[in-house]
Amino acid sequence: MQVGKVSMSQQVKEFNGFRLSIHEDCKYLADRLRYEDKREILANSGSTPYSALLRGYVASEFCFTIVDKENVPVGMFGVSKEGAIWLLASNDIYRIRFSFLRESRKVIDFLNQKYPTLWNYVDCRNELHIRWLKWCGFKFLRKTNYGVLKQPFYEFIKLCVTH
Repeated sequence: MQVGKVSMSQQVKEFNGFRLSIHEDCKYLADRLRYEDKREILANSGSTPYSALLRGYVASEFCFTIVDKENVPVGMFGVSKEGAIWLLASNDIYRIRFSFLRESRKVIDFLNQKYPTLWNYVDCRNELHIRWLKWCGFKFLRKTNYGVLKQPFYEFIKLCVTH
């Protein structure tokens, strides 16, 4: 896993406000996650924020940390080898929202070249994530009861049109 992450270093440098994640980012963000993200973790897996971040970090072929101008983590997201994409963030994401949104599409388009299908489920109550997914061009397939608490989640997908 680390070999793939290291080989991505050059490509990631092209994305402002993003860097490859390190284990310490999971520790740093665990207690700082937005309420909505903690609620989504609980509904989905029933785990702690740290466990969810660590699981995402380990399971992701590509895992990015979203950073502010001082390189302080404000969020993390990644994609598994199956194309399952995820995002968790602190409230500090609002401070950098314009730069984050500007670069997000580039990063998602880059990932969509490697993964012809990006997909996952998002808690219907997580409005910020839903807006971000729409901004990045994801489509919502259906609403379903999902996760350990069987709460309403949207299934979403983004297909790469060049594959």
